[in-house]
Amino acid sequence: MRRLLTALLLLPLLLLGAAASAQTPAPAAKAVDLTGKWTMVLELSIGSSNPALVLKQDGDKLTGTYTGRYGEFKLTGTIAADRTFQFQVAMEAEGQAVTMYFSGEAAADGQTLTKGVCTIEGLGDGTWAAKRDKTL
Repeated sequence: MRRLLTALLLLPLLLLGAAASAQTPAPAAKAVDLTGKWTMVLELSIGSSNPALVLKQDGDKLTGTYTGRYGEFKLTGTIAADRTFQFQVAMEAEGQAVTMYFSGEAAADGQTLTKGVCTIEGLGDGTWAAKRDKTL
């Protein structure tokens, strides 16, 4: 009888503990910081190139530079909580003003940028990927 009474008294505490642990949210995914230098592989219909990116992330804002065949140009963009991002680069190439639009996804470990798509005004679309430059 005493065991039954003890079990009945403990049952609500056990149920309360189980309910509390079931309501505890899973830990949030660790945010990825894209700040740093990146080496890109850019594939376009006109050929391949290896521009360099220097990114600075402040919350969901991206700023930095894109350095390629025509020099160094500023970039601006955003990154979302799901690690997808976009940025754009306004540049002058062979006397023409051109804007390049990039989108992609950062790997969970923050060391690679993948699923890259690029659209360049007047030149069409391309693909790209980048790796973090660890020499700095």
